[in-house]
Amino acid sequence: MPIILSLLILLAVGCRSHAAERNTTYIYPPWQHTWGVVRATPFKLRLFVGNKTRFNDPQGLACVRLNAWEDTTRTGDDDEITAYGVNSGDNCIIYNRSMFALGIYGLDAGDEELNRPWGIVANARGDVYVADRGNHRVVRLFNPGNDLSFVRAIGSEGDEPGQFIDPCGVTLDNQGNLYVTDAGLGRVTVFDKDGQVKGVWEGFDGPDGIAVVDPLEPWSYYREGFAVVIDSLHQRMTRLSLDGMRLTMARASDWGASGGYLDYVALDFYNQLIITDRRNSCFHKLDRNLNYITRFGEPGSGDYQFDEPRGIAIYRRFGQILVAERAGAQYLWVGEDATDLTARVIADSVWRDLRVDFKVTEPALLELSLHDSFGRFIALLARRQWFNWGNGHLNWGLQIPPRLPEDSGYPTPPPEYRPGEKLPAGEYILRARFRATYSSREQFFDELETRFKLNW
Repeated sequence: MPIILSLLILLAVGCRSHAAERNTTYIYPPWQHTWGVVRATPFKLRLFVGNKTRFNDPQGLACVRLNAWEDTTRTGDDDEITAYGVNSGDNCIIYNRSMFALGIYGLDAGDEELNRPWGIVANARGDVYVADRGNHRVVRLFNPGNDLSFVRAIGSEGDEPGQFIDPCGVTLDNQGNLYVTDAGLGRVTVFDKDGQVKGVWEGFDGPDGIAVVDPLEPWSYYREGFAVVIDSLHQRMTRLSLDGMRLTMARASDWGASGGYLDYVALDFYNQLIITDRRNSCFHKLDRNLNYITRFGEPGSGDYQFDEPRGIAIYRRFGQILVAERAGAQYLWVGEDATDLTARVIADSVWRDLRVDFKVTEPALLELSLHDSFGRFIALLARRQWFNWGNGHLNWGLQIPPRLPEDSGYPTPPPEYRPGEKLPAGEYILRARFRATYSSREQFFDELETRFKLNW
């Protein structure tokens, strides 16, 4: 069943050779997962909700697998998530009530009425928080499974602890603590799960986007805790400890994007940052220590192009990504982009090794196969070996490994290449297949090829 199909309708990947030259750090899901629908448009929204609302200044996004949707008797529905999109210009939240139906919250009057909502966050228990900028508060909502209802407001206008002038970004940790950026007061306020002020982090310049991870996050590789905040006229990222101590800072100018507009930020399974850049219509990807990894996307309305991307959300378990645009949204998966594959023989008077080098933009599973100059398979040198992002390498001692079982799916090597013997002199081909560690690994790989000569 396609994931949150109704929202995606609002809102075929096999292999990819590097002849295609496009950055594949993120990819569209395979056809069978979404029936080929990966982009929201104003027309598709109208098909579902009529004239109730339209895309009008979309902002924050959140996605979560609700506990209420769990069916412990099956696992085939584990990728079915609930997504919430803030439609700021129409003062409402669009969300999927089921896999095939949409809901709209915020069009009613009274305490439930929103005024220029902005950031949004949700958890598996059904709690939803939205920064209600025009009302100088954060609104807490609840979703028992298929409907959003008002719970209470947090804060009021003012500059005392727990009050707001211009609340923008919201995020939650796994202990239920709520983190709220306030662009007007230049601070982040931390509330406990009962809505009481737990801490105030001062000294920011117009803070907006925020994300957090803590050691209790079940889908986090590093089991660490930190927060990241966007501020300084949407030009700076700051990494902080969970008690507000500044650890690392990086500016857009550090990676050649000084004319950009950093907007929202999400953290993936490896605590890498995915940051939307509205002005350059792209994403920026940084590692957990704010080292720059890559830029993805470009302006436009075609595949892998974006129109002023804003809110972004990721389901860490499977690597599903939702991103809001000026008049719509897109759905992507975490993919993999590999470059600079080289192979060279390293030798001295006693030994020879083959050194293989490459670069990847995402932690990758490498499958490395050796072929002769005619393209015939000889051996598998690495089978889904894990490498972190950045520069990777491995060494092979040029001794032919044992043959694979007949049912491995690989052809039988030519008889002249005998296991345990040294690889004969000649010219050879290395084929490297890089797969992400998320759901896309079964449908997508990035393949590179290089050649080397061996003389004994």
